[in-house]
Amino acid sequence: MRQRPLWAIWAPKHVRLPKRGALPETGTRLDRNLSRALLVLSALPFAALPMGSNTNLPLTSVVAVALIARCAKYMPIMWTALLVATAPFFAAAVRMFISPEPWQVAGSVTWVVFTLPFAGAAAAIVFLRYRAIAWLSWTILFSAAYALVQKYIFFDILDTVPFESFYDLPGYANVSEFTETFLTYVRRPFGMFPETSFMVGSLSLMAMALVILVRHYHRTINLRDGVALTLVLWAVAISGSGSAVVVLGVVLIAAIAPYAARNAWASIILVPAGLAGAVAIGARTLQDRSESFNWSWSDRYSSIAASVRYFFADPAVFLWGVGRGNTNEIFLTHRMPLGDLQHYNPLPDIYSVTGRVILDSGIFFGLGLVLIMSVLILRAGGRNPLWLGVCAFIVWAVISGLTISYDSAFWIWGMAGICLGLELTRSWPDPPAPSSTDPRSSSNTHPTERLPHAHSAHRQ
Repeated sequence: MRQRPLWAIWAPKHVRLPKRGALPETGTRLDRNLSRALLVLSALPFAALPMGSNTNLPLTSVVAVALIARCAKYMPIMWTALLVATAPFFAAAVRMFISPEPWQVAGSVTWVVFTLPFAGAAAAIVFLRYRAIAWLSWTILFSAAYALVQKYIFFDILDTVPFESFYDLPGYANVSEFTETFLTYVRRPFGMFPETSFMVGSLSLMAMALVILVRHYHRTINLRDGVALTLVLWAVAISGSGSAVVVLGVVLIAAIAPYAARNAWASIILVPAGLAGAVAIGARTLQDRSESFNWSWSDRYSSIAASVRYFFADPAVFLWGVGRGNTNEIFLTHRMPLGDLQHYNPLPDIYSVTGRVILDSGIFFGLGLVLIMSVLILRAGGRNPLWLGVCAFIVWAVISGLTISYDSAFWIWGMAGICLGLELTRSWPDPPAPSSTDPRSSSNTHPTERLPHAHSAHRQ
């Protein structure tokens, strides 16, 4: 008798299609609760444990490990986690023969920790499938709503930064250290995130993931989803982030285009009005940032441009990268040639997550991983039209390449993970979309799920 491997002992016996056309009930109640927790925690980056003085362990990574282990019998998830986690190690194994740059143990550990949401999000979709819609929608709604309350009530009326101690965590800037400066000159909302760009990027990717899930499972955007998406667009519009110039219009198109295609009046009135508003807000953002002392855009551009030059100047770096964690060291030791690039502050690193991935691990392991994630997002689960995948990719590319510089941002990895989970389950039967005349249409639960055989096929 074949013995079960040790790493699969904790995994439930699941992931096989039931007989008689019943809905696949993957995993157990614990698996689904862990998946729900992952979606909620994805909007709470400060829900983390300190790891030394400069970084942290997000609880999303802890939950992701549990989900991956629970999904261990479904090998695509396990292989994804393994290959992503070991990518910089493979590059380091080659680099040790050709590069003097040392192997950074701490950087390799943080890579594994921060990329766990890729496979973890895929496992969550395997366990939840269409149930993920409601949980993601509520998470978006409350997160975006708090950002608006933070701006209009706490910043503008009460003239204070609420819950300052909540934002004290290694790896992120401590808000209490510059509260007075922030209230005097900035006042841009950041919600439950470390900074405004982090908030804008995360909420935008969450909104795109919600649209993809709704269309993948042949649902329609209900009142709750519509309010969540509206609050995201509102929060992005008032954020002052440069990414809003692109993100607003693309997310808006992705959300309303299916509705406009079915309603002539919407395509004539709603789409042009929405796009005009997005263009106006984007133009105002550009004007406001150009009229103010905009050092952040200059510093971001210079860090990326210098890294691109460095990447192409050395064949060894181009092929195998500089090593995980060494990009920061190269900047701090002034070995990154800045030349005539203008910057207003010392540049400690490249302000781009995907740029750092490529520079750290080279064209084979770094760019290769970025391309795999890009293809998954472009496919948007395999059931959605290509134009929606293009919208998702544009938002992800802008956020991961030009907006967020923290590798710990869940949704940079989670977006590709959601699409991977949809790919892996797209041939599974799903409940039909509720009829608009069905009194149960506001619920995400279909009557067939209450049949005993739909639940009992895979329970332990």
